[in-house]
Formats: sequence, C-alpha cells, structure tokens
Amino acid sequence: MCGIVGYIGKESAIKTIFSGLKSLEYRGYDSAGIALQNQTGEIEVIKEKGVLSNLIKKVEFNKVKDENCGIGHTRWATHGEANEINAHPHFSDDKSVAIVHNGIIENYKELKSKLIKNGYAFYSDTDSEVLAKLIHYYLNKYGKPMDALARVCLRVVGSFAICALFKCDPEKIYCIRRDSPMVVGDFDGGVLIASDANAVASKTNKVVFVNNNEIVCATATDFKIFTIDQELKTNEYVTLGQKDKNGERGNYAHYMIKEIYEQDMVAKKVISYYTKGSELKNIKINQAEIMRAKQVNIIACGSAYNAALVGANEIEKISNLQTNVFLASEWKYKIDTSNKNDLFVFVSQSGETADTISCIRKAKGLGRKTIAIVNVFGSTLWREADVVLPVLAGAEIAVATTKAYLAQILVFHFLALKIANCKGILTKSRLKSCTLKTKRILSQFKNCFNLTKKLQRLAEMNFAKNPVLFLGRGIDYALCCEANLKLKEISYIHSEAYAAGELKHGSISLVENGTLCIGVITDSLLAKKTISNLVEVKSRGAKIIVFSSVGKKCLSGIADSVVCLPRSTQMLQPVLSIIPLQLFAYYVALARGLDIDKPRNLAKSVTVE
Repeated sequence: MCGIVGYIGKESAIKTIFSGLKSLEYRGYDSAGIALQNQTGEIEVIKEKGVLSNLIKKVEFNKVKDENCGIGHTRWATHGEANEINAHPHFSDDKSVAIVHNGIIENYKELKSKLIKNGYAFYSDTDSEVLAKLIHYYLNKYGKPMDALARVCLRVVGSFAICALFKCDPEKIYCIRRDSPMVVGDFDGGVLIASDANAVASKTNKVVFVNNNEIVCATATDFKIFTIDQELKTNEYVTLGQKDKNGERGNYAHYMIKEIYEQDMVAKKVISYYTKGSELKNIKINQAEIMRAKQVNIIACGSAYNAALVGANEIEKISNLQTNVFLASEWKYKIDTSNKNDLFVFVSQSGETADTISCIRKAKGLGRKTIAIVNVFGSTLWREADVVLPVLAGAEIAVATTKAYLAQILVFHFLALKIANCKGILTKSRLKSCTLKTKRILSQFKNCFNLTKKLQRLAEMNFAKNPVLFLGRGIDYALCCEANLKLKEISYIHSEAYAAGELKHGSISLVENGTLCIGVITDSLLAKKTISNLVEVKSRGAKIIVFSSVGKKCLSGIADSVVCLPRSTQMLQPVLSIIPLQLFAYYVALARGLDIDKPRNLAKSVTVE
C-alpha cells in the first residue's frame, strides 16, 4: 500500500527519496509528497495528487532547494479522497513537525476532538494529520521528540509506521512503528528508512527490521533503536538476497505480461528448491507434528486465498487430512474451534498483509504451529512464523499477481506430498513418481504460451461483455475464483465465480441472452456434471467459452469456443490451467485500454485492515 522513504546523509535527499519511492510504486498509491529539512531545522513540504512523476515535475518547476535530510511518501487513500491536501507529509500548525504515516488510526476521531479543544486546527480529512498534531502536543508537554513519540505510541489505537522531522532537533529522522512494516539500513552515504526493503536495496543489502513499539533515531552517519521506555536495543542485521535482475520491464508492454511469461522459470526454481532427486527437501515440519494434527487450517486473502483453495483440495485428496480455508479478515474474529495440535498455514505474497499478520498472531497466542507460505524475504509474516516455505517468485511488480500465485500452488503441492509421506499414505516409490511428474510439467509451459494468439483473439471478441460468469466444480471452481479475480482486477468487468452445481439455486437468474459464461473443465470425474450446467446456461442464451483439458469432442454444440489446455496429472493440472486464464484476463484489459499494472483503487500490499 502506502510507501515511506526517509533519508539523511551526505547525498541528495530529493534524488535518494524519489529513487526509493519509485521502487515502491508497484504497491499502489494515488498521491505523493516530500518534506525536506535544512540544517537550521526549517521544513519545506511539497505534495501532489496522482503519480510520482507529477510530484517530481512540481519539485523541478518550483526549483525546490535540495537538502541532505527528508522524508517522502506515496499515499493510497483511506480517510479522505485522493488530493493534494490529504497527501502526505502532514505537519503541525506551526510546521515545526512533519510526518509521513502508513497504517490506520482507529481512535483518530477521539484524538482529533481532544486536540481541537486544545486549540489545534485541521486542514485535511485524514487520520494521519492527527498524528502530526498529537506529536506536537506531546512535544510541547514533554520537550523531547523521543518522549513525544513514546506517548503517541501509548495513546494511539491502530497500526502505524511513522517517520518524523522536528524543527527543534534538526539533522535527525525519528521513526516509530506498530503493525506496519519499517526497515532501516546504513551505508557510506547515510541512512535510509523505508516501509519496504526494496527502497533500501539499491544502497545496501544489510538492513534491520524494526519491531513493534520501537523508536528509531537516525543521523547522517548511523542510527539507534530504542524501546518506548527509551532503552537502547541491538537489532540484528539481515542480509537481503541479490537484487532481482528480473525487476525491470524490458521490452514487454506491461509487467503483468512479463511476469506471466516468467512462470516457467519460477516453477523451475520452486521445484529445484523443494526437491532433490526424488526426495523432498526444505520443508521443516516433523513427522510427529503432522501425525498429531487433526486438521490443517489455511488463512489468506485475495489471490493467496484462491491459491489456498487449490492447496486445500490437494492436501485432502493426497493425505485424507481435513483442510479448511478461511479468509483472514473473517477468521480473525471467529471463535477458535481448532485442536491444539492443528497445523495453521498463512499465505501472503508480500508477507505484510495486515489481516493475515493479525491471524498468525492470534494462532501463535493459542499455541498453534504456524507455517508461512510467503514470497518476500524478511517480511513480517516470514519473521513471525514457526516454519517458512518460500514462494521464490522474485520481484512481482504488477499489482495483479500471476507468478506468485502459481508458485504458491506449487508450494502447496510439495506441502501436500510432505504431509502424505509423513502419514505413510504416500510410499517412497509413489513419492518418487510424484516428484518426477512434477518436474515433467516444466516442458508443458511452452504449450500454454502457444495459446497466446488464440486467447488474444478471444479477448478482442469479448472485451465488451459485462457481466461474466466463471463456472467450474471441485478444483476447477478454485481455478475459476482466481480467473474471476484476475479479470475484475484489471479489466473492471463485473465477473463472478460460481460452483457450477450452485447455478440452479439462484445464480442462473443472472443469465440472459448474450451473457458470457466461461467454463473451466480439467477434472475428468466432474466433467459431465459441469457440461450439464453449461447446457443449462446455453439454453438461456449464454455465450460459452470453455477452458478444457478433457478435449473438445464432448463440448461440440455447447461451447462457442474451446481453449484446449495442456494436460497433466490431476494434482498438477492447476499449474498449467491458470496460465491461459491469466492471459485471457490480460488481453481483455489490453483491449479495453486500461492501466494493467496499476489498476484503480488497488494496492499490491494491503497493510491496513
């Protein structure tokens, strides 16, 4: 979501902060701003609606004087519309305090009322402005920035990562966080603070992740971390992996299409990481833990939730272990009915998804074994889980996930094999057979990409259809959920995914002459049932496209178009099936002339509840 970059050192603050913010653009935002502080403590704030390039032009046009200390921000609107006034940084009435903030302040109305009674005026609709005024209030009361930030931490309800400049204490950047990520790194040219390691990685690969309720004080040469009781802490440095060379768009029109085409390389990397010959490796869950488990509970949001639906299907089929899938935003508030020995799996591309992080903390509080399937090294989810299963998709820039989703379902595949093997259901010889079959799918990716021209034609013929219904059963319904999400995310078409057997229980009323229904049929055991449901919508005037791995013959006279999917085993079929569905969504959005990599209202990393 929102991006924070703070810099203090001997280099250009403007260039360094803008470079960092550019690396965070993929997270999603609708305004941007920067605050610069000179050596006397004076703070200048420049803000602009829209993309970062608008702010850069404004800074250049106004010939803003560069400094060596500043904080920058890209905002994704929550409280108040996206405009220049609501953009960050926010400041106190006398502009002696300037802050940038990620997160949500839940008690901001109560705090705002208190501050108004104490003479403070407000210019924006944001909850973040309250923080700037509250810090100023406590600064006047206690005299020191550290004291003010500590009091704010105790008084505020909600999540926050705050970077602040103080006129009374120049040449320093102060930061504090709770439940919103923050990372800090130092290098020869100074100190960088950011909400995402990507913004620091260009300067240093050694960083410190700031923990909850810790205060950072950064100078031009180093930084120190304190508890809110102002006791000095020593947080360990973490070495980041090498910068992902695939992070540039190259000759592709969009990051999304590039990332779709990277999925064969990602699959190869995942398979190599989790297998050695015919054996599994790097899944550090012991047999006793698996044998004691009564069930597996998977918790996720968005596409990660859709990957969990696929994963749950496979775990149950291979291991006969009951597997439940929950939306993180729902499970957080459910009464826990799990067994103390149950396994809990949390899935997130970014590892910073606020709802998912809340849930892992709830599970850990209950004493449950926690497993994270996560893409971003060193993220909050990565650090807090008992066991980490890396997704290994590399940098994913497009807001709509493709390669991370595919990698997640592959990781679930290996987790399912591990569970079944530990339970004695999957013998050594059968495990060998499964791992060899998994490796063979790498040769099938080219057959998915060979469908591109056909999918582009289909998209150009149907880009104006609205709404669209996706229909499937079993594992195909799980695939429909992700295909549906991809289409609506980037094309803004109202689409829905339905378990095909549920149509006649109400949803078929949506079907009228010309309605586009997309069927997914890869499960041969359920194919006839799904076809029967497609006949029902056909008789009501629907146009039908079917993505099928069971052949075209059985669809003659029913489907208007058939996309023949490459075939694999039932457990691995979703890996191959999702790619053509992603391509179809991409080309529909392309035909509609939309900003595919940065869909409206969406953020790559949802760091607020």
